[in-house]
Amino acid sequence: MTYLDTGLWADVRELPGALGATLDAADGVAEAAALLRDGGVERIVATGNGAAYYVAHALWLAALEGEPGGPPIVAVPCGVVVRDRFRWEPGDAVLAVSSSGEFRDVVEIAQRGGRPCVAITAAADSSLAAAATATVLQHVAGQRAVTHTQALAGAYACGLAVWAAVTGDRGLAALLATAPDAADAAVAGAEAWATGLGDLHLPQAAVVAGGGTAWAAALELALMLKEIARIPAEGVETREGSTSAMFGLDRGHLMVSLDPPGDPLGEEALRLCAAAGATTLRLPGAAADARLAPITTLPAAAALAAELALAGGHDVDKPTWTEAYYQTARSAT
Repeated sequence: MTYLDTGLWADVRELPGALGATLDAADGVAEAAALLRDGGVERIVATGNGAAYYVAHALWLAALEGEPGGPPIVAVPCGVVVRDRFRWEPGDAVLAVSSSGEFRDVVEIAQRGGRPCVAITAAADSSLAAAATATVLQHVAGQRAVTHTQALAGAYACGLAVWAAVTGDRGLAALLATAPDAADAAVAGAEAWATGLGDLHLPQAAVVAGGGTAWAAALELALMLKEIARIPAEGVETREGSTSAMFGLDRGHLMVSLDPPGDPLGEEALRLCAAAGATTLRLPGAAADARLAPITTLPAAAALAAELALAGGHDVDKPTWTEAYYQTARSAT
């Protein structure tokens, strides 16, 4: 059995089509953008958990690289936002991300009310959608594995579509229109690249590094290595990869770079981590514009995590932690 035989890879193969359907529908994008463009909105608190939080994180990073305009975005894990001591500011709006629309903390944040809330979800009848002021719907063609692939890419695309509409950034809108084709190429590229993974030894720990918006993609691959392959992993920004993150690296460890060939900081991180004794690997799928990196690096990330999981004897599609996760994560309403 290889990663090609898993439900996870079947999900990945459907990702470009699901992404295209999401972007073509643009369901709720105009309404959400109008809400966030309102002069009363002075800050957007983007939140979620796990992969959904990485969507918020990526959107914040993408906003830093695009055209000016729109309120500032801050990306905060929902476990911080849900606490009573989180300091809300006048003019705050919430951008809440949850594919199921039932993640407990995200739903509670939306239900508290008192401020505008935009939901990004795949479930129109979910608790989150019911509590939100406006809902942007993404299309998920299928989810055979517990790990999100289509949901992550679609949610991020929804966030970018809303942000392009809020700021009037035509360049971002044009870039986003290329995402389905870029994802299709990334799936094919990942399958070609993954043929060489059989020579990779199962690492004891891993560091994943990416610059700009690829930092969020690095967080996601680190999560996949933990949740699928059960390998302790850390996702970091590239400069951190060549400084603090490499301090604990040694033989038997893995460092994965998401930066394109020739990127000076990426090359430096690879060199220094190799010198520390780690096996180094460059993930394919680095986009010419790093704002697409969370989408274009996702197929190879899934292939890598799945192959390492199989090498370790783990169930790629339903890890042992699945039931415990759902018991603590899902909303009771």
